[in-house]
Amino acid sequence: MSKVIFRKVIKEDLDRVFKILNQLKELNIESIDKESAWNSFNQNKSTKSVVGVLDNKIVAYGSIVIENKIRCEVAGHIEDIVVDKNYRGRFIGENLIKELINIGKKNSCYRITLFCKENLENFYSRQGFKKSSINMKKYL
Repeated sequence: MSKVIFRKVIKEDLDRVFKILNQLKELNIESIDKESAWNSFNQNKSTKSVVGVLDNKIVAYGSIVIENKIRCEVAGHIEDIVVDKNYRGRFIGENLIKELINIGKKNSCYRITLFCKENLENFYSRQGFKKSSINMKKYL
């Protein structure tokens, strides 16, 4: 069995990443100006995004946002974790989380936060995350 290779996302990955992300939250990806989306995304130096590649196919995506706090601390925020539904149950998600945690360590993060649905709490607990607060959102 092949091993998943994690690497930095590149512009040529956009179509596949958009399709995988649609398994989390569906958007009309045909309406997205990919050139503009990539340029805007690529200018954001605080976000580190990776794809998981298995047999030359992108099967996972995730990112960590590095936040420089006002008191010189650095925090990480994991976002958009997704493994293609056809490849789940192979520990790819676990390895993706480990990859993002390592990026956080390399960037001197003192903590890493993520938000997840209740049904994923056990998965993230096994990765060393602990429930610590409530999550509130306001969509604009």
